[in-house]
Amino acid sequence: MDEEQEKYLEESVAVVKQEAFQLQKALDSSNMQEVLKHASIMISELRTSLLSPKAYYELYMQVFDQMSRLESYFMEEHRRTGKISELYEKVQHTTNILPRLYLLVAAGSVYIKTRELTAKDVLKDLIEMTKGVQHPMRGLFLRYYLNKVCKDKLPDKGSEYEDSGDVTDSVDFLLQNLSEMNRLWVRMQHTGSVRDKTKREKERSDLKVTVGENIVRLSNLQGVNLELYQSVVLPRIIEIVTSSKDAISQQYLMDCIIQAFPDDYHLHTLEPLLEACTQLQPAVEIKGIFINLLTRISDFAKESDLEIVQRVNIFELIKNYIDKIIQEQSNPADTAKFLELNAAFLRLSLKCYPDNINYVNMILDSCITLIEKNQSDGRLDQESLKCIVKLLTHPLESLSIAILSMSNYPKLMSYLQFQARKQVSFKIVQSIVANKVELSDADTIEKLITYISSLLVDAKDTTESEAYEFEDEQQGVAKIISMIRGPDVKTQFHLLHIFRSKLSQGGNRRIKYTYPALLFKYIKLVPNLDSGDSEITFHHILKILLQIVNKVIEVSPELGLKLSLQCALCIHNHDPEKTHEEIAYEFISQALILYQDELSDADVKANAITIALSTLAYVNCFEEENSETLVHNTAQYAHKQPTKTGEIRGALQATDLFWTESIRNDQRVLHYLKKAEKCAEHLGTTNEQLMLLIDTLNKYVGFLLKDVPSIEFDAINSLISEINSGVKKLGSEISQDVKVYLANTNKYIRTRQDEGKLKGIKL
Repeated sequence: MDEEQEKYLEESVAVVKQEAFQLQKALDSSNMQEVLKHASIMISELRTSLLSPKAYYELYMQVFDQMSRLESYFMEEHRRTGKISELYEKVQHTTNILPRLYLLVAAGSVYIKTRELTAKDVLKDLIEMTKGVQHPMRGLFLRYYLNKVCKDKLPDKGSEYEDSGDVTDSVDFLLQNLSEMNRLWVRMQHTGSVRDKTKREKERSDLKVTVGENIVRLSNLQGVNLELYQSVVLPRIIEIVTSSKDAISQQYLMDCIIQAFPDDYHLHTLEPLLEACTQLQPAVEIKGIFINLLTRISDFAKESDLEIVQRVNIFELIKNYIDKIIQEQSNPADTAKFLELNAAFLRLSLKCYPDNINYVNMILDSCITLIEKNQSDGRLDQESLKCIVKLLTHPLESLSIAILSMSNYPKLMSYLQFQARKQVSFKIVQSIVANKVELSDADTIEKLITYISSLLVDAKDTTESEAYEFEDEQQGVAKIISMIRGPDVKTQFHLLHIFRSKLSQGGNRRIKYTYPALLFKYIKLVPNLDSGDSEITFHHILKILLQIVNKVIEVSPELGLKLSLQCALCIHNHDPEKTHEEIAYEFISQALILYQDELSDADVKANAITIALSTLAYVNCFEEENSETLVHNTAQYAHKQPTKTGEIRGALQATDLFWTESIRNDQRVLHYLKKAEKCAEHLGTTNEQLMLLIDTLNKYVGFLLKDVPSIEFDAINSLISEINSGVKKLGSEISQDVKVYLANTNKYIRTRQDEGKLKGIKL
């Protein structure tokens, strides 16, 4: 507010406060003549033409606060004298019309409360009398005041004034007030010079709420049911809106209708609402009105509430109007807005017709036509691209993989830049995973690969993703692979081949995320192989597994090692005749070479050798010579660790290699137990040493229970003596972990001794 406005406002407020003080004195002395005099002078400040709408509103609020006190006084006077009708007549003799009508409204409000005259008659009189003020801003605020003081006195279903008229009287009152206020509001646009157009539009915007208040009041009337809304309220509001011929008024009031009235009313009056939109001024942004309307209905729409959809094809109805708007108004600058309109339409269509793929495809086709018409070079702004993402992702919730049958889906997707295409692709993946869709035929998988290709391969416009985003995306692809489920081995093999061919073009970055899933799907094929089917044999699958593992090794030796061992387990589980010993040997050897040459981190190596030892102790698919070679090499690797602790643990793990179903070498078991024990001696007496010695004791006991010939009680008792000595030596420094571990071990030994075993062990 500029200084001049502040000055005018300050002067007027000063008068209001001064007269309010005198008014209060008159109220206290119950001097009606003085009350009306000072109230009239105070209200006369609202006759000013010097204030802007914002400043005028502040002045109005100062007066409004005093008017509530005046209404209370009028009510007290009625209780004292019972002459409200005389007061109603008396205020009409006020000299100036604006104070006269404010006082009349205040008195009329009390008149309704007294029930001496019906609310219907008083409201009718007031709405007619207020027509006496035709100055745009003064008249607007006078009617706003009328609206405020009468809001709780309107005859309505369930209200205390229900017997003073009916809801149609209230509807008529509010519609008349809306019509008059809108007319005054529009007239404000045509006052002043052409140069002040922008300023006037801003001032009008500041006052729009006063006009919209009438629509809010109408929507709050309990008696305005769907029938009354359809037959009276909506037609008359639309008439008021369209007859104004003013874009600002039409834009605001249409939005008010959409926001104020219930969503199911809009659903039942869709055609007249849409038809009204076509009658608005060219400057009205109809697209925004349509978007608001469709969004409201979409949020409301549930299957149980859509009986009308069964009777009226609202899709065709809406589409005809949208196509008409696009044909008449579309231009390159508005492409994003029209795409947003189609996105809102698509969302509504999916709610009303969740299984109708054709409707979705038609909307996507309209979007493609729009883009080709307005953006022939295919270059779209960011807002348009965001709308396309919405258009492509909305159908996924209800249609999921059915989108693959839409011919327009990939075409619309092609307008997106790489990051946006990838975003949509990932949404498709997430939808398929969430809905647990089985991918069981080649056509579906080939289409899916086309749709999500931005996740599978790089393109000319590829940009780098954040590491965590890339990982999430590729893990999603891996989940998709796990959902490939052909009806038979031959089909499944073919489906995996389609995916593998595409993944092979994806570069090294993707391999460590997607290839393991592919490998396990091939492994799952093996139990179902038909030996009579010469096209797909175990040997054929093993060759593919070897190719997959070799690709993984190039990017992640550690992962390659684990997958190599997994393949060896596959051969063990499904090749009892040891037909594929050679390739199994290659997998294990490859894992050991990777361990020796490619892994450097101590923790990684320790984990890798543990997996290798466990695998080799389990598999039984080698002849004796090959088995001995692999076992001895693995045992040596296990023992050769960079730390003493690692050496001890490796030696203890290596013992399991020499006592399996296929190998019975008790001397090698004892050899590695002694190695572990000897290495532990070099650690000195510490909690760590005791934990390792107890580990060794448990190994001894385990092998003794397995009847390994080389394990003797003397060696075990000697080790127990060494542990007990260490415990005494550490004294109070012994850790709780050691205490618990040793106690549990002793408890186990005693339990077995009670069973008649391990009798030679002395605790």
